[in-house]
Amino acid sequence: MKNSRFLTLAFLLLTTLFLSISAQAKDEWIQIHSKNFLLLGNASEKDIRKVGTRLEQFRETFRLLFQNMNLTSPIPTNVIVFKSESSYRQFKPKRADGKIDNFVAGYFQPGEDVNYITLSTEGEDAETFSTIFHEYVHSIVNSNFGKSEVPPWFNEGLAEYYATFAIEDNQKVKLGLPQNRHLELLNQTKLVPLQTLFNVSNSQLLESGGHSRSIFYAESWALIHYFIQSGKSDALSKFLHLILNGTAPETAFQTAFQINYTQMESELRKYVGQSRYNYHLFTFKDKLVFDKDMQASPLDEAAANTYLGDLLYHTRREDDAEPFLLNALKQQPNSSMANTTLGMVKMKQRKFDEAKKCLENALTGDQKNHLAFYRYAYLLSREGRDEFGYVQAFPIVTAEKMREALKKSIAINPSFSQSYELLAFVDLVNNEDFDNAVGLMKKALSLQPGNQSYAMRIAELYLRQKKFTEATAIVEKIVKTTDDPELRQRAENLIATTRQMQEFMDRQALEQKRYDGLRSKTGGPIIWQHRETEPPMTRAEIAKAQAEANLRAVNSMLRAPGENEKRAIGHIQKIDCKTRPIVYFIKTAAETFTLTSKDFQALELNAFIKPANAVQVGCDTDLTVFNAVLTYKPATTKINSRGQLITIEFVSDDFRILTSEEINQPPPRIVPAESVDADGAAIQAQPPPAQTPDVEKLRHEAMMKAIKSAIRQPADGEKREIGYLDKIECTNKGIFFHIRTTTGTIKLLNATPETLPIHLFTQDLEGIQFSCTLKPIEYPAVFIYKTALDSKTANVIVSLDFVPKTFVL
Repeated sequence: MKNSRFLTLAFLLLTTLFLSISAQAKDEWIQIHSKNFLLLGNASEKDIRKVGTRLEQFRETFRLLFQNMNLTSPIPTNVIVFKSESSYRQFKPKRADGKIDNFVAGYFQPGEDVNYITLSTEGEDAETFSTIFHEYVHSIVNSNFGKSEVPPWFNEGLAEYYATFAIEDNQKVKLGLPQNRHLELLNQTKLVPLQTLFNVSNSQLLESGGHSRSIFYAESWALIHYFIQSGKSDALSKFLHLILNGTAPETAFQTAFQINYTQMESELRKYVGQSRYNYHLFTFKDKLVFDKDMQASPLDEAAANTYLGDLLYHTRREDDAEPFLLNALKQQPNSSMANTTLGMVKMKQRKFDEAKKCLENALTGDQKNHLAFYRYAYLLSREGRDEFGYVQAFPIVTAEKMREALKKSIAINPSFSQSYELLAFVDLVNNEDFDNAVGLMKKALSLQPGNQSYAMRIAELYLRQKKFTEATAIVEKIVKTTDDPELRQRAENLIATTRQMQEFMDRQALEQKRYDGLRSKTGGPIIWQHRETEPPMTRAEIAKAQAEANLRAVNSMLRAPGENEKRAIGHIQKIDCKTRPIVYFIKTAAETFTLTSKDFQALELNAFIKPANAVQVGCDTDLTVFNAVLTYKPATTKINSRGQLITIEFVSDDFRILTSEEINQPPPRIVPAESVDADGAAIQAQPPPAQTPDVEKLRHEAMMKAIKSAIRQPADGEKREIGYLDKIECTNKGIFFHIRTTTGTIKLLNATPETLPIHLFTQDLEGIQFSCTLKPIEYPAVFIYKTALDSKTANVIVSLDFVPKTFVL
């Protein structure tokens, strides 16, 4: 579920894009190839060349100052320059309320296959390029180190420092000009302690409020500015190197700067309080002139609309992109780029047959289009996927088609990392040549250092190879550093699966060892048998012996209690999720008590009876019929709960916990194998089967458990149901959601559109736009609403969580 995330919703004005397209077509568009950028637009050639020169100068300055940095990115950057604010307006980003953000002067849109920079020549140069330079620095840092590898304060501080880049006479460069808005804020606000600042993660930064985030940016900028202007750049580099190699921030800081946090905070306060700030002035030997290298040519209407549609697709505005692409294909039906992007638009719209046709047309139009080959293979990979976006195995024919397309994509463009990733995925799914798949993923990771999705794929491959230590090391780091909630959830699920598989295999090994020990005592196979001087065992005696063997086997496979942990046998009568921690009401043969857990993800579940194999523990799960061994850590303080629940293991109703002596004692009435009766009454005890846990089943259970834990729980006065969103009605009285349930349609008022949380727990809805023109969504959604106090007032929707089709509330 590439991206479980919050979406915001508000009124969206209905506009006729075709009229805008027609207006765009009257403009004269040109394209200019500079050394490192493709520039195009309806502005004048002079203005577009000016933008290209500015970007090349910034890039060259960065290259000359940081010669160890690799600025040759495998991802190209397209720059669209609009001649006016009016022609730029509909291509600006949308605000949280769904309306165009008219205050944006320019923006940098990163992508997996192409980056886009957009701006208008009517914007203020300093404001326009400040944002672009900021984001361009991020792209350089991320491509060299990876976003997850670099501390957020360093990444943001460095980007802010270079955002003020200015150049005179194409030769004199100014870096580190003061940022007055940061200084004003820092002089009015108490500094964030460095202990706190250095430990803010990317995810925490995204979740922080506007004021807190502004302070973070301001102080990060001030730190970088102080280090560079005070001649501490070498110490800063050493500090960063130590952090990247796993040294604790405080230790790394003390080692690099030879002062502690408190001393540094004092120096920083003095620095931001001064009245004058220096900046660096570099005068290069040669002028940074690039105009001679730029080649200009006309861009026809079809190509212009193709690029505009591609821009809108990359800004997740697929429905807005479609008319531009259709208009381009009316004029050039064989346009490979337009067909490729339209294919992806159709895929986002879940129109897979139409997407396949577009991509086939793209390949027909250009056999050198590496993206078309990759996208075609990606489309094939969706066939047979389950509700989580996973597939158990690709048919042989499909796998071969994918491999053929991906190998062609790699041959055309060896720098496109996603082709390697998808090719490795084919091996992963079909359980083929894991070593080759790991090699492919390492190649992809070398092209995009720090890409955590690629690291996650390597961990999944290691799990298949039973390299539990290597897999765990990767995913534990992802959990700590990622700012992607979906990726964090995948990593947490893989940690749980790895732990279960490791414990399962450990128990199997222990059972095998116990069996081998018993066999060595008898000198041959272990046989349940009567003694020669006694009558043959009856069927009842055999059944009893079997029951004893099963009891002993289950006991040996239970999770062993850790230090300071206890076990109890009983039934879970109720699970209360209204508050945190989650409360479990337990009833044993002798007493009733409660246990708690922070969430469901950390719980370990094992089932030793068939009816419990598919049980999902959640807030509304009825577990009263199941007997369970409950392992918990007793509370150390006087609280209402007895302790923290760690493991739930479902067992038979007559189960009892054996002592270690009972488990290890030889089974009763054992004799050599050759004395087995001919009538077959004797039972031969077989060694434990060489089982392998069902990884797909474990994964599915973990995903469902994670979803049940992640969806919002109703508070007091709220109701929760599951249904289907049929439409969103926008009126002058507000926005209303019409949700169809098994008993009818419920109309709910969206009173606060800017803050309504909408979660996507199914990959097929990724990129969907929630607007007043929304078509019915045939995926279930768990929704919570507050009931009105009277019949004249509308019920109010509180949250909306879209879940897989097989989800059961």
